[in-house]
Amino acid sequence: MRKLDRRQGLMLCAAGLLMVVMLTVFVRLGTTHILVKRVHMDNFITQTVLCGSEDLQKIKKSEDESVKIEWEKAYPFADIDRVKKREWLLAQKIEKKAENIEKRIDEWTGKKLLGYYKLAEAGRGYADGIGWGLIRPDKDALLPFGDGAWTFVYPRDKDAIQEKSASLFDLAQTVAENGGQFLYIQAPFKVDPYGDLAVNGRFDFSNQNCDDLLEQLQAHGIATLDLRQDLHRWAQAEHSSYHDYFFRTDHHWKPETALRAAKVVGDKLREYDIPVDDSHYDLQQFDVEVLPDYFLGSQGKRATLSRATPDDFSILHPKFPTEITLDIPEKNIHDSGDFELVYDKKHVERCDYYNLNPYAMYGYGDMQVMDIENLLMPPTDKKVLLIKDSFCDTMAPMLSLGIRNLMTLDVRHFTGSVKNYIAVHKPEVVIVMYTGSLSGRIDWSSHKDKFDFR
Repeated sequence: MRKLDRRQGLMLCAAGLLMVVMLTVFVRLGTTHILVKRVHMDNFITQTVLCGSEDLQKIKKSEDESVKIEWEKAYPFADIDRVKKREWLLAQKIEKKAENIEKRIDEWTGKKLLGYYKLAEAGRGYADGIGWGLIRPDKDALLPFGDGAWTFVYPRDKDAIQEKSASLFDLAQTVAENGGQFLYIQAPFKVDPYGDLAVNGRFDFSNQNCDDLLEQLQAHGIATLDLRQDLHRWAQAEHSSYHDYFFRTDHHWKPETALRAAKVVGDKLREYDIPVDDSHYDLQQFDVEVLPDYFLGSQGKRATLSRATPDDFSILHPKFPTEITLDIPEKNIHDSGDFELVYDKKHVERCDYYNLNPYAMYGYGDMQVMDIENLLMPPTDKKVLLIKDSFCDTMAPMLSLGIRNLMTLDVRHFTGSVKNYIAVHKPEVVIVMYTGSLSGRIDWSSHKDKFDFR
């Protein structure tokens, strides 16, 4: 029998380890689908095999409570966009199949792999230990600030900015044709536009992209509001770090920051003759429930717990009387009650760093359509439409505390025509409010790009 050399022995060990890893995947897969889902077994054996994953140890009543809304029928595209619509519907069908395959693979290598997150944490820790801190100059690359906070970084992209400013200009014309006024609001990015010199303009160019976009919009006569300036002023006046207004492990701002931003936006809406009561935009008007070490954001999940420390998570409870009507067709919600109707508490029912997203508690996360009517404000037929990304998941509910009628639209998930939606509802003010991740050309094929306003 030929003796194996050291290299061959190591290769056999690696191959054996891979076989063991795959065996655990299939054992956990079989346990989940046969013993738990079919036999309804819940005992020491299943709990041991499926340890580390509460979701796999129980039968879920519903994977997704969302209702499929055919928005393209309610708000059909104009003839000029119909041919393009067929193209992206085909692309969407193909993309959906690819997403399903990717989701299955991710589930197999994630939930079904015993100790997956511990292995990921060990890998990240090892990379830190050997000083392998390379920063990829790619979109969404992850970078530590050095103070416990993390950020994504984005490249400079002048061509993309020109395309996006043109799309916003076209939307502004549509709003004007329907008797409304248009406003673009630049939500802040986690990199301080007037600081963070080790990152700003070296690894990340989000603020430069934002500057370019605002300059081009203003050159077209489009009204703008730059919340980055407000945030920087708050940090200077309060002797705080710019990063303190964001979660350390997530790219979003904190609910307390979103409340302050709502006041700035409310003040701006007065210029458009929208009745605004800003008396409830003060943090002193809320009881703040703090869940300590409860939230591991998108950046923290990628860094893993070996490198990132979880954030505290705040839930703001109004001390004052509230009465709203909330409509979220996607969730089949058409209810009236107090303000906390806008809170989806399932995201904070337990602490689960890798599988739950507490931030999505506010406003139910990225909903296609959400309407909030504040019944304690004087009746008015004036409506505000907020076209938003996830930064407004927290701000939109807060903003509704001071105005009567707030409509929100997330273009990334809305499958109908934005132009038709505006033509039907004719809001007095249309706001587009996006954060600073602006690099990358518009994807006109899928109708999921947040700058596709057809």
